[in-house]
Amino acid sequence: MLGQFVLGIVLGPALHFAARVPTTPASWRPDRRALGIAGVIVLAMEVVALGVFWPVLPEGLFGDPLGRARLLTALSALLVFLTYVAVTLFTDLWLRTAWDVRAAAEQPAEAAGGTSTLALTRRRALEAAGVVVVAVAAGGVGVDRLLQGYLASSNLAYEGRPTPDDVLSFITPTKDFYVVSKNALDPTVIADHWRLELGGLVRQSRAWTYEQVRALPSETRVVTFECIANGVGGHLLSTAEWRGVSLQSLLALAGGATPGGAYVVFFSTDGYASSLPLRDLLEARTMLAWQMNGAPLADRHGFPLRVVVPGRYGEQSPKWLTRIEIANRPFKGFYQSQGWNDKQLETMSRIDAPRGMVPLGSVTIAGVAFAGIRGIQRVEVSADGGVSWHEARLLSPRSELSRSELSRSELSRSDTTWVFWTWAWLPPRRGVYTLIARATDGRGAVQAATERGTVPQGATGWPRVSVRVG
Repeated sequence: MLGQFVLGIVLGPALHFAARVPTTPASWRPDRRALGIAGVIVLAMEVVALGVFWPVLPEGLFGDPLGRARLLTALSALLVFLTYVAVTLFTDLWLRTAWDVRAAAEQPAEAAGGTSTLALTRRRALEAAGVVVVAVAAGGVGVDRLLQGYLASSNLAYEGRPTPDDVLSFITPTKDFYVVSKNALDPTVIADHWRLELGGLVRQSRAWTYEQVRALPSETRVVTFECIANGVGGHLLSTAEWRGVSLQSLLALAGGATPGGAYVVFFSTDGYASSLPLRDLLEARTMLAWQMNGAPLADRHGFPLRVVVPGRYGEQSPKWLTRIEIANRPFKGFYQSQGWNDKQLETMSRIDAPRGMVPLGSVTIAGVAFAGIRGIQRVEVSADGGVSWHEARLLSPRSELSRSELSRSELSRSDTTWVFWTWAWLPPRRGVYTLIARATDGRGAVQAATERGTVPQGATGWPRVSVRVG
């Protein structure tokens, strides 16, 4: 937005000098030359905008299909440019007329003194200055309200918010599920505008409305999501029950992929895109979910449809899905083009309890572990800084589900969800202790001990918590 303001200020004087003066000083209408130059500037701005922003033109807020969204964005930009040039042109014209610029320039020098007399009285100058002050003040108020409305509609209240530390249920309530977005304004999709398109290297391109998607054969599964920005011991990690159609079933409705169709590209309403190998997606049992925790997806979680890719970081499960293309080569999407990891996520563990001071006696150490579709085989805990290790007890995912949740879920498997674990610790004496945890995935690989930040491959390292026994 600041860039647009700066560009507008730079182009204003250019339009002033290019359009020159009206035919008559008192005219409120630009002459043909001024209108022609204004039209050329509008078209030039539109051409430049289309060339620079063509890849992101399909971005939208209301869920229109990509082709229609691109057209609407192009027309919207044209309307913005027309409005800008018209306002600038007529403001320039009004200022020229109000200040009698042309009349002053053409005033002949007085014969006696040889000096020019400006046709600008003090009263007229004060009137014009007053109008300018009022216009600037009104513009300032308008811009302020525009910004306030923009911020009120933005996702600043929830974007980047992790699941609260005290929310440790196996199924994370939707209101507490972490949210990460690339946008300042997230889409609010109108279901009647939206279509799910399937094309590319498939035997038959297909499209479905929202109601048609909901009527497709569906399944319900519990899947854990982890953000690639989740640090060691972090809470950008949540689990929900998802209901939707599997990618495999959707492809079957299109006759399957044609030879050479080895990659899947997901496109979202907000312009987000990502790509993964088709084989990997089918192996992970990827689904397209329209329901979360028994209710339609909330706007912030991707209404009307989002991808659920078990075993990958959350950035590979796009929200607000609107098109799927089968391709013969990978596609670098929003995060992939920046070098972020699109492989299977790293094995992680976290210590959730205890914290701070604990009394001398038996202490329950508890936490979660997650390794995506590799599953968790074992979790070990050390209470002496890593000198000795003790195997924790893994809690069955099904034992953590309530009866109502069990009745809704077709399957809760540890290769798609986090695992809760506990270990009973008996401190030998009072003092400060460093607790460490490490997990082993279902393939026998121990969680990486090397500490690494989140950028760009995802964090690694063992979680450490200091407690005082008193």
